[in-house]
Amino acid sequence: MANSNYVRHDTTNTADNPQPTSTTVTHFNGTEGWTQRQWKDFNGNYQARNSDNTTRTPGTYQARNSDNTTKTPSSYQRRDKDNNVVSA
Repeated sequence: MANSNYVRHDTTNTADNPQPTSTTVTHFNGTEGWTQRQWKDFNGNYQARNSDNTTRTPGTYQARNSDNTTKTPSSYQRRDKDNNVVSA
């Protein structure tokens, strides 16, 4: 597991108590032909905050134009090395 031995330390290099909340994530179950990978996800106690430090509910992703107006994301279009459209 890539980050299984992670320990957060304070400014005096003393281990923090409590440590950040984490869950072990397993990618691939071993039957797909890929090597099973595990890592710790440290987003367990994440709380989104406003600029005044009050809690907020994170919004969904919204694609934007260069002038910050909202746009509808286009569907994926595969392209070659010269940026020409590749059709199936």
